[in-house]
Amino acid sequence: MLHIDELFDRRQVCTTSLVQGKWFRVQWTPDTAAGERLNIGIAFMPKGGRPVIQTIDEFSRLRCFYDHPERAEYHAKVACRVAEVMVDSEPDPLKWVSPQLQILEGGVAQGESVSEVIDRLMVDLVPLSTPKVLRSGRHRPISKKRAYQNIDVDLVFRLGAKYRDHVPKDPKIKTDLGIDIFLPFRREDNGLEAATLVSADYVTVDRVQSELFQGHRDISLATEREKFHKGTVFILRPSSDMQSKPLKVAEEKLTEFTRYLTSYGIPYQIGETTGELTEKVSKWCQQVA
Repeated sequence: MLHIDELFDRRQVCTTSLVQGKWFRVQWTPDTAAGERLNIGIAFMPKGGRPVIQTIDEFSRLRCFYDHPERAEYHAKVACRVAEVMVDSEPDPLKWVSPQLQILEGGVAQGESVSEVIDRLMVDLVPLSTPKVLRSGRHRPISKKRAYQNIDVDLVFRLGAKYRDHVPKDPKIKTDLGIDIFLPFRREDNGLEAATLVSADYVTVDRVQSELFQGHRDISLATEREKFHKGTVFILRPSSDMQSKPLKVAEEKLTEFTRYLTSYGIPYQIGETTGELTEKVSKWCQQVA
């Protein structure tokens, strides 16, 4: 028989696993004289974590508003980039200020993960993020940067006080060759180890190959020219919502890449989603021989 105290205990466990924080509406004013504001993104400040921002990557709706669509798209992309840099580099929302950008607090939100919260708010509050003609099964790639942002924020809650032991403030290291390598995760296991992150979630074969190559390059340079004795590659798998032909090609390139890593003895882990990768990264950080 379940007592009422046990019921409340279970409810508390479920509630505390949710990510909670404040969300912000990212607005752009293309013409300050007209004063029109367009929602171009969402920022989210989770409790105990760093701010995360997502802006539109689809401009077909916005292009319909203006006589010179190419120019409008260019300025919108610049505005998105400025907003991303502003939020990424400044943890204080009161300093998110720019002449043609307003980042306004909207309220409190919670969800199973940061990415789930932001994706939900983008759908509800940023209509420009939806393409003019929504094709069935349309694929929106998750870039390495976006995957890292989602994983990074969720690791704050999973790793707690040990977060900074495993996730450095700057995920990049400049080698003695002058090359920046991306090593966002660390651990101590009979010596200092590093891990990189790559996304294979792209529809063009060149982009997939480029991402995978950079992952191998970063780990190779980390172990050959830096202080790390071992490296691991975390890979975001191509999403199943791709069309069948590009999905097949991306999966083939991923298979070739993992065989190549295996031949050189480089460990790797693959996740279907950023949430699954977060779980794998968290276990890797805390696992020692």
